[in-house]
Amino acid sequence: MTVETLDDRKVFVADFGVACTGSPSGGGSVSFTAIYDAQHSLEEAGGFVAFSLDQPRLTCVTSQVSSLAEGDTVTVPVDSTNTDYTVRVVMSDGTGITEFSLEKQ
Repeated sequence: MTVETLDDRKVFVADFGVACTGSPSGGGSVSFTAIYDAQHSLEEAGGFVAFSLDQPRLTCVTSQVSSLAEGDTVTVPVDSTNTDYTVRVVMSDGTGITEFSLEKQ
């Protein structure tokens, strides 16, 4: 038995998401709502100095982004500025939610 349904997750994305635009490689554009997260992780390269690695992601409803693929461009409002990212990894969880791992252009 699942604890939450896709409808529950859609409400979460709608309530906490931002309006994004995707540009599929085949042309056109896709408007969708997604939760933007830019987690930072501290990485050590084997020396005395560590560095911070930015890992931006979008969490969205799969049916809204089914035309987007790896290599496509998405525009996300970050800190009141539209920022373009390249989709590097598409991770569908099989329950109707997809995460995009992004790289800033």
